[in-house]
Amino acid sequence: MSETKKKKSFRETILSWGAKILLSLLVLSFGVWGIGDYVAPQHSQSAVATIGEVEISSHEFQGELRQQMNRLQGIFGGNFTNEQAKAMGIGNNVLQTLIQQRLFTEGARSMGLLVSNDLVSREIRDDARFKSPGGDFNRLTFSETIQRAGLSEQGYIDLFRESLLQTQFLSGIQNGRSAPSALTDQMYRYRNEKRTANYIEIKHSSINTVPAADDEALKKFHKDNAAQFTAPEYRAITLVQMRIKDIVDEIDVSEEQIKAAYDDRINEFKTPETRKIQQILLSDEAKAKEAYSRITAGEDYVKVAKAVANLDAAALDLGTLTKTQLPLKELADAAFSQGADTVSAPVKSPLGWHILKVTEIKGATQKTLAAVRADLKKGIASEKAVDSLYNLSNKFEDELGGGASITEAAQRLNFKIRKIAAINATGVDATGKKITDIAPNIIQVAFGTEQDQDSALTDFGNSGYFILHVDGVTAPALKPFAKIRTDIETAWKAAQQATAADKKVKALIDRMKGATTLADIAKELKVTVKTTAEFIRTGAGLKAQLPGSVVSGLFKAQGKEAVSGATNNTHFIAQVKDTKQANPVADKKGLDQLKTQLSTNISNDITTQLANALRGKLGVTINRSAVDAAF
Repeated sequence: MSETKKKKSFRETILSWGAKILLSLLVLSFGVWGIGDYVAPQHSQSAVATIGEVEISSHEFQGELRQQMNRLQGIFGGNFTNEQAKAMGIGNNVLQTLIQQRLFTEGARSMGLLVSNDLVSREIRDDARFKSPGGDFNRLTFSETIQRAGLSEQGYIDLFRESLLQTQFLSGIQNGRSAPSALTDQMYRYRNEKRTANYIEIKHSSINTVPAADDEALKKFHKDNAAQFTAPEYRAITLVQMRIKDIVDEIDVSEEQIKAAYDDRINEFKTPETRKIQQILLSDEAKAKEAYSRITAGEDYVKVAKAVANLDAAALDLGTLTKTQLPLKELADAAFSQGADTVSAPVKSPLGWHILKVTEIKGATQKTLAAVRADLKKGIASEKAVDSLYNLSNKFEDELGGGASITEAAQRLNFKIRKIAAINATGVDATGKKITDIAPNIIQVAFGTEQDQDSALTDFGNSGYFILHVDGVTAPALKPFAKIRTDIETAWKAAQQATAADKKVKALIDRMKGATTLADIAKELKVTVKTTAEFIRTGAGLKAQLPGSVVSGLFKAQGKEAVSGATNNTHFIAQVKDTKQANPVADKKGLDQLKTQLSTNISNDITTQLANALRGKLGVTINRSAVDAAF
């Protein structure tokens, strides 16, 4: 294989995520973690948009699109395709979000706002998602978490820095804006008005006046509702998956490697000494000496603080701190040179005079190699597995380049081969059974690859990659009338019953405009009048499942006006029984929550206006051809 081909494989297939792991080690060594400055290399990429003089690259746009598609496929399943995403405007939404974020970043920079490396490092290290069970920052957990999001460590750091910068820039808008009380009050009353209703159900199956259908009527129904009786497209595929989890247990990790990793990362496993400290702060040296004398003479520390400095007990606590967390060296030296339950002599600092009391000491600890051995071994094995998969991917491509089929290449390299005889876009086989252990993106690739063709090597999230061959395609086809006549007849009868029920309900509603009551109708139909629990406009509170059209109709109804609605197999007729006005005074918590929600909406509206103003000031250009090429 040529050097050019190797580089292309590295960039476009397995190492599109493997490289992120390798790069992460460089970032951790030279980036915000504290050993010098790191400058990411610049790549020449086609920009999808330009904001002022700043570009959004195709690579960044595609990365955001992949994450959004993964989320949507998790919701809609593997049958959610790029075409459907385009129809929903997903690409444009992602692009506009990126543009707005960049507008705020540039707006912040134009105001001279900065985010230091120390702040970024501190905020990331304090993130609970990246901490070990013991509460320490865990580099492996950090790397695994951001890799699952499809990010390199430098990429995450850059995004996090921009997020902090945007937060600073928007803080004046997002904090302090409050919805007017009059608006909140009226919205509360509207949203929380409650109603109860009486209703009856008319099951479609209770309509017995539908005559039997002849073949002519059924054939017409079969033709007119072809989509209902059409079998979906199925594909037969050969699938080869190359995953870290399939090889990680075979990776040898020596004790020497584990010990070296432990030594290299020893600071991660150390917890420094902490002390719980109280402080009396005075501006006058004489008062400080007086307080110290009274305390050493046996008076209570808290009582002396109140008598001399007028400080309550709550104001004395500095908390539990390490030595480096104390901002002044003279205080740190004093606090960490005395024993527990002892009081320091007055210490002078630029802030005044301090009398420190140490109430509790927790000595420094260090996790043993035995305690972290399993995690270290797992991390090293995972890193080695990435390298191993990269080498295997090149060998796999060499096999394919030499004319081997994916089956032959997989057999030579001892990869598992999976044959799937039939799968549709929802991951179901020809018998209607859900196919197990198949990711949505595999299904998407299968339905985006032509018959008798191999797919490209495709990233498998952060766990590996896969390639497949489409062995055959069974096109969607209308199921033969003779084979499904019973199903057609059942569907035809249900449709006729629904139509008849709709006509019947309309006639009953007309009768109720006169003297006929809901109770009269119920008696006539031999059904029971039911009463709902109290519910609001959203339907919350209902114990019965009423259609949305009935719920909204009941809130529009005047007096005893009857409303109707239907589900797939039941029609409903309902009337308002009782109305209860909302009382915002009696629900302070709910009113406050609504006020917060409305205030957030107001802030969002102002944020949008700010974004539009920045668009006009900085200028935004969208490269539609680059967008189309990327999506």
